[in-house]
Amino acid sequence: MKKIISLVLATILVFSLIVPASAANETEVKHNEEPLVVVRGIDFAGLVKEDGSKALALDPFDIFNLILDLGIYNIRHDENAAAKSIINFANNLFSDLACDKEGNPLNAGVSIPKFLAPASELDLSGDQWADTAVGLFRSLSKEYDADQVYLYTFDWRKSPSALADDLKSFFDMVIEDTGATKLDVAACSMGGMITTAYIDKYGADIFDSVVYLSSAHNGADVVGSAFTGDLTIDGNILTDFLVGKIGSNFFLKIIVKILDFLGIIDALSRFVNDVIVTYKDLIYDEFLCETFATAFGLWALVPDEYYDDAVELFYGDKEGYDTARAEIAEIRDFVFSTEEIIAKLPAAGVKVSFVSHYNREQLPIYSKGYLHGDGVLETIRTSGYATVANYGATLTDEQIAGVPADLISPDKAVNAATCLYPLSTWYVNGAKHVGCKDGSDHTEFAIWLLTQDIQPTVYSNPAYPRFMKVDANENFIDF
Repeated sequence: MKKIISLVLATILVFSLIVPASAANETEVKHNEEPLVVVRGIDFAGLVKEDGSKALALDPFDIFNLILDLGIYNIRHDENAAAKSIINFANNLFSDLACDKEGNPLNAGVSIPKFLAPASELDLSGDQWADTAVGLFRSLSKEYDADQVYLYTFDWRKSPSALADDLKSFFDMVIEDTGATKLDVAACSMGGMITTAYIDKYGADIFDSVVYLSSAHNGADVVGSAFTGDLTIDGNILTDFLVGKIGSNFFLKIIVKILDFLGIIDALSRFVNDVIVTYKDLIYDEFLCETFATAFGLWALVPDEYYDDAVELFYGDKEGYDTARAEIAEIRDFVFSTEEIIAKLPAAGVKVSFVSHYNREQLPIYSKGYLHGDGVLETIRTSGYATVANYGATLTDEQIAGVPADLISPDKAVNAATCLYPLSTWYVNGAKHVGCKDGSDHTEFAIWLLTQDIQPTVYSNPAYPRFMKVDANENFIDF
């Protein structure tokens, strides 16, 4: 009997030790077994030369010098000189980014730094790690085991298919390093397109959850417009855009405000538009086609309805672009199918969420610059076709008639009823492209989406309703 009692007590003791250990594992297992991977979007500024300097460095003073030149040419009515000045400025800015007719970078020494190690092995102390996708990456490294947090970067000039192969190699490396079988992925901006290209080519078995942040699943009007000759400058949008980009430089802000008050920016905008109309062929032949015609990754952001006109404008009857035409045709098929590809994820057991931003000025370079967006991509695209008012306006009575109140944003700018996934798409007023300032409420929300054990919906957490608003620091505020 004593032996039996001893055996029972020993068994109870063993189980009493196992249960707490199991409970502890249950709280940690998700991020021990499922690494967190941030797939970054296009990073123009991230391209560097062999000496480590930026391949693309935009100096505000260069912009003002250009504006000064254009002002002088405007007074002289010298449109030809103005066109040449614009082209020279653009070519100097983007010269190191151009590719040859086969899609290979002309400057082989220009590349995107790759991070082939977890966050624990990187120095994330600099300000360059404070915002957008890398801000999310740094926040994740603080809140979870940094050995399980990874950042994927890519050369956006390559085709989606080639980048899908590259992403597979990266995922394979993460799995080998961590011993994981599943990944939680934050797909940011064009990183969403590349993630979808991976899913199309290799399936979704590797994913536990995917969060699309400011991702244009089927292209962007701003790219489609640029690729079809729709270039136009709006003085009001340009003023707001410059003020926003200048940031804390009070002196430059005052200059912009004075130029706007005097009507100079508006006058220059009209003049530049006249130059663009007159010299469009020259601008495309000597700059845009030379620089971006074979940057195949950008073609993944051309919506299907723009493709035929874009191919005609960039290639037309030009010789030597057979490889490009074939590549573009494959990219078009992929872009046209992205909705079908993403729709397969829930059936595969993958938790999928979408975050779209609105109420920021768009780039002042195309006729649809009046649309709501996040400063880069249009809300209608990143939301999967929500009905969105024009920037600064509200939805009409017809656009909200019969729609449940919880599908209409408090500011009546967005009707979520028409988006592809109403239950798993969130909208953030005032957030810039991708957002996710390190340590902000917005970033905590993205992390919450990324780490849920079951599919989150807009009703899952009262702290994260369908419509939210942020301040300049990406912290939530009331509408």
